[in-house]
Amino acid sequence: MNRDRYWEITRSDWYGIAQVLFAFIAVIMISSFFLLPDYWYLWLTIITGGLVLLVVWHAKNFTYLCPGCGEVFEVSTLEDFISPNGVNKKYLRCPRCGKRAWADILRIKEETILKK
Repeated sequence: MNRDRYWEITRSDWYGIAQVLFAFIAVIMISSFFLLPDYWYLWLTIITGGLVLLVVWHAKNFTYLCPGCGEVFEVSTLEDFISPNGVNKKYLRCPRCGKRAWADILRIKEETILKK
């Protein structure tokens, strides 16, 4: 694993993830209070847009470590959205060994994200 580009998720990363999820849930709750009775279609649009932004953010900031061969790989936004996941693992096919397994989630360093 390239320590210059990736690291295992730390406590501060968990706090950042919790803040993003809390903001997403807060927007859903507040908008449901005001929009759900009369403008349910607008509320559904806000939820869909927020979910898409959340998955794009996750796909851009996290990568995965194959438990079998040790390959570190990134996935597309669509694959990140449809793949089953746990708290700190995601069920993916490794591009190197081709096996499906619960890959560990790694954080991409911010400097590397900005260079893309």
